[in-house]
Amino acid sequence: MRFLLVEDNADLARSVRDLLALNGHAVDWAASLGDAEDCLRAAIYDLILLDIMLPDGDGRQFLD
Repeated sequence: MRFLLVEDNADLARSVRDLLALNGHAVDWAASLGDAEDCLRAAIYDLILLDIMLPDGDGRQFLD
């Protein structure tokens, strides 16, 4: 599976990314909603793991 991880905490993002990669998943990491939009234009994801409180907005509004 291919995941998009949207998380602004770099340490947490690396831990989650590494764990998912160890289980055979491809993971792209975006630190902001703007970065996430760029990723979504460039690839198709099976699952998006989305933080709620990000520096450039609320992850829940991003879903709309």
